[in-house]
Amino acid sequence: MKRKKKNFKIISLGFLIILMLIFITTRLAYASKEEKKKNLMAGLNQINYQTSLLKEERALVFNKLKKDLDDFKNKKSAEIDQSNSFYLLNETEFTADELESAIEDTGLRGLGKDFKKAEETYGVNAILLMAMAKHETGNGTSQLFVNKNNLFGFNAYDDDPYNKASNYESPADSINTVAKHLKENYLNPKGIYYKGVSTEAMGKSYATDPDWSKKVNWMMSEVAETMINKFEESTSN
Repeated sequence: MKRKKKNFKIISLGFLIILMLIFITTRLAYASKEEKKKNLMAGLNQINYQTSLLKEERALVFNKLKKDLDDFKNKKSAEIDQSNSFYLLNETEFTADELESAIEDTGLRGLGKDFKKAEETYGVNAILLMAMAKHETGNGTSQLFVNKNNLFGFNAYDDDPYNKASNYESPADSINTVAKHLKENYLNPKGIYYKGVSTEAMGKSYATDPDWSKKVNWMMSEVAETMINKFEESTSN
C-alpha cells in the first residue's frame, strides 16, 4: 500500500500543476496588466516549487535503486532482504514511464505500462518480469514474440519449442499470464514449484538451462542500470 500511495502522489502532483495552469490562465483573463504580471510570477513560482518537490522525490527513489543494485550484485537473489527493490515480491516504486525507459530502445518498447499493470495486479516485481522478457525474447526479437506475442517462451518445450509455445492475442496477455503463473506456482509457499523467493529458487524448475537465474539476474541489473542512466540524463538537462 505504501508504494501505491507514492505512485498516487506522483499523479496528484502532476494534476495539481495542470490545475495551477488553468487557474493562472483564468485569473489573467480578468486581471489588469500589473495584476497579470504578479499572478503569472506567483503561479510560475508555485509550479516550479511543486516540480522541484517531484524531482526530489524521484531522486530519492532512484538513489535507493542504486544502493539496492549494489547489494543485489554483491549477493545472490536469495540473500537480499525484503526491502530491496529487486526482491521478487516487491512492487516497485517506479511509474510506467520510468519502467518504459528501460525498454524504449528495444523491440519491447511500449510495454512499460503493461509490466506495471501486471505488477500491480499480481504483486510480482516488474523488474523481474521485464528481465525475463528481455532474456527470453532477445530484447524483443524472437519469433515467438514477433509472431505469437509470447514474451517468456511459455510452454515452448524443448522437443518442439515454436509450435508448442502458447499464442497470445497481445503482449499484455502474455505478461499477465506469466505474472499470475509465477505468483501462484513459484512465489507462493503453497505453489507446486515453490522453492523460495529468488531467481535461484525459480530456476530449479522454471527452465532447463542451469544458468537461467544468472542470466535473469544480469538482465535485472541491466534494466535497473538503464533506468538510472535515463533518469540521470533527464535531470541533468
